[in-house]
Amino acid sequence: MSEPKIGRVLAASLHQSINELMPARVEFYESWLTAVRIRKGELGRARVAAVISFLRQEGAEYDAIVDRAGRYAADWMVDALPVVGRALLHRLPRPIRVRVVLRLAARMIRGLHDDGRLRALVRRGTAVVTLEGSLFCDVREPVGAPLCRFYGAVLARCLESFGMSARVQLSRCRATGDGTCEFIIHIGGRETRPSARHG
Repeated sequence: MSEPKIGRVLAASLHQSINELMPARVEFYESWLTAVRIRKGELGRARVAAVISFLRQEGAEYDAIVDRAGRYAADWMVDALPVVGRALLHRLPRPIRVRVVLRLAARMIRGLHDDGRLRALVRRGTAVVTLEGSLFCDVREPVGAPLCRFYGAVLARCLESFGMSARVQLSRCRATGDGTCEFIIHIGGRETRPSARHG
């Protein structure tokens, strides 16, 4: 049986973020994460898992890189949506828009790697989102802090892209010993303009 492949968007977003935030380390990470393999969609799960494992050892840089990578991934996936569909989504009443965008984010995360399954419950401007199958949280021993910031950044950026401010709290994480990863998203009450893209 062949090794599960990782979506190009996830691999490319990590590569771009490492290139921008740790340029001196790009050559090291390109032992696993080469631009040619990313373009061809030939990156297996083991290669990307190795990159993530080494990133965890970079200290504070880990959070900065995976946060930026999550935002890049969301930007690129939203930009790939049909223009008409994006315009219609912007016009939905806010309570419905929140739910539709979170369902859209769930499909996007599933596209990054097959085992990423996301469920959301929305009440009064707060969404509780659970994630099973976090690639970033596969660890041998429990760690002291959540490792799933990438997904939190994807969720926040998707909501921001459709005019809603979002503050994401990582409340549970499989890497710290919890059964699943969980995010509490506080969605702002006012409409916002989509924030500027990185780059």
